Amino acid sequence: MPTCSFCKKHYKTPRGLTVFAFDGRTIHFCSSKCKRNLDLGRVSKKINWVKRKKRDESGATAGIIEEAHEKEKEEELEKEKALKSPKADKKE
Repeated sequence: MPTCSFCKKHYKTPRGLTVFAFDGRTIHFCSSKCKRNLDLGRVSKKINWVKRKKRDESGATAGIIEEAHEKEKEEELEKEKALKSPKADKKE
């Protein structure tokens, strides 16, 4: 499975473009977008969509979303407990 030379994304072989340089290097691109950006001389570290793609692949945002869902579930359970036991609230 080749890795894109610009955005470092792993992609399947039939997709993308492979360029063979005269010095023997093989350059893989997952899309024409990556090829154009490299041709324009852009640095992948400074491109926002590459940063987002790397962050999404690492699972950083997935972990944040899971934590938010867990907090929502906990809040719902607390509300249900409060509704089930109104006597406990009146004593305080």
